[in-house]
Amino acid sequence: MEVVAEAHVLAEKSGLGSKNLEALIQQQYGPLALSMSQRLTTGAYMPARGDRPWSDLNLAIKDVGHGITLAEQSGARLEVAEVAIKHLKEAKRFSEAERRPLDSSSMYGILRKESGLSFETDLVKERDEKK
Repeated sequence: MEVVAEAHVLAEKSGLGSKNLEALIQQQYGPLALSMSQRLTTGAYMPARGDRPWSDLNLAIKDVGHGITLAEQSGARLEVAEVAIKHLKEAKRFSEAERRPLDSSSMYGILRKESGLSFETDLVKERDEKK
């Protein structure tokens, strides 16, 4: 999810666009990667107020943490997971500040902020204004 989220931020910042990136993801990586991408482009990474996340952020932090610990105990290193857990923990702080549960894909919002975009996509902003 970290890599897909980073790719979407690059697509937005560079002008490539999310639709073009999703077409590439679908053609090159198939349905699993496409479903991950769609969690970002449909706003599932930041559920509407009152809605539950598809996959809870806290579970992602726990699971990625277990993976990192297992790797360390095995003499391996999961560098992408280390970056991902940093972003997941930042998303948790954002979630707590907003008093709003977030999806495990919410590192996307953090990556957006790090690149000078708002945490919320225009789609999320429009959706939340209607509620």
